[in-house]
Amino acid sequence: MQGTLPFMVCVARDILAIPGVSISVECLFSSVKHTLLDACLSMTAETAVDIVTKEWLKSGIVPGVDYMKFINTHRK
Repeated sequence: MQGTLPFMVCVARDILAIPGVSISVECLFSSVKHTLLDACLSMTAETAVDIVTKEWLKSGIVPGVDYMKFINTHRK
């Protein structure tokens, strides 16, 4: 497989290497100005995924690409 799809092998390694949670939960809530008592108790799994993904993108997966302009965590 590595010989026929070298690009996909690299992408798969990068994606599979991302830890389930790359920062501590309390640090995550501090960075978005929430407290555990206020927002965490009523947060949906979907919102948690959005916040963690946003933090990954802010850390810069690919240098020089501004992913934040594509992110909207406010759903209607």
